[in-house]
Amino acid sequence: MKRNLFAILGGSVLLALPIPLRAQGDLPAVIVAPFSGDVAHIQYWQPAVGQGLAEMLITELGRINKFTVLETSELGTLKDEIKMGQDGWVDASEAVEKGGFAAADFMFTGKVTRFGNKESKIGLGGFVPGSLGKLGTKVTTADVRIDWRLVDAANRKIIKTGSSTASEKGVGFDVGVNVGGRGGNIGFDNKEFMESALGKATVKALAQIIDEVRPVPLPESGRHKQKATAANQQVAATAAAAAALRSTPGKVLAAPSNQAIIISLGTQHGFKDGDKLNLFATEDVKDDQGNVVFTDEKLVGEITIQAAQAERSRATYEGGLTIKAGWTVKAK
Repeated sequence: MKRNLFAILGGSVLLALPIPLRAQGDLPAVIVAPFSGDVAHIQYWQPAVGQGLAEMLITELGRINKFTVLETSELGTLKDEIKMGQDGWVDASEAVEKGGFAAADFMFTGKVTRFGNKESKIGLGGFVPGSLGKLGTKVTTADVRIDWRLVDAANRKIIKTGSSTASEKGVGFDVGVNVGGRGGNIGFDNKEFMESALGKATVKALAQIIDEVRPVPLPESGRHKQKATAANQQVAATAAAAAALRSTPGKVLAAPSNQAIIISLGTQHGFKDGDKLNLFATEDVKDDQGNVVFTDEKLVGEITIQAAQAERSRATYEGGLTIKAGWTVKAK
């Protein structure tokens, strides 16, 4: 297979300047959709042709170290493997779990607008004595044109478009007869197709696509942007929740001494050993019936946490006041 490709292209696809190797996980993921065909101009078009051409492109894209190419042709088989584990046919420790498929950053799609052979007859009557001009030879010319797009899979934005055309003279290939089933016989593994004019033209067209896709600068995919946005939103929400919790006032629960002040704030409120908090003396204002109608607070200094637990902490106060239970403490 590889030998045929070199013979046809002179190595133009595979011998371009190498791209530096990167970790597989760093490469953006791409899926290749089955090619569609212009049925108005390609009368024998069938889905197997589009699948076969897509698989040929998958092979070529996997060689340029620009993408992680994801499987699309045999998804049914992969799903069956998962189902075998779910149904208990595979040991639970070895079963393939649902939810492990990689997601695509980009999608490659193409439409074939020309794909076929045209025969022309060259008369040899003038050169063969006695033939009376009735002898001749048929020359097959194959034409291929593929209009393609590289699309961001998350937001449908088109990254790059192109049109690849190629023609070749040589042996004919009857697509209507030779293609059948999924992927059919259109592909690198079909010697008859690869040696035909149509096969050679197809490889040239795919080589043009690869040559155009190789240098395309890929933007950050919409999928990665969405993940980054979601992560940032989660971080911001967590920070806001922590800030709100930290700003919640606490109370002095007990103060047997200025070196052992127990407060109602701890690590779950965002505090740790060494943190300093403002200390407020409180005075309740009561109505004629003795009901508290207002609590006045006066900043009297600060305390330092010496031992923080989940819901409360022990702190010290270096001032000269006598601390009372019920006073308020707040983050600085």
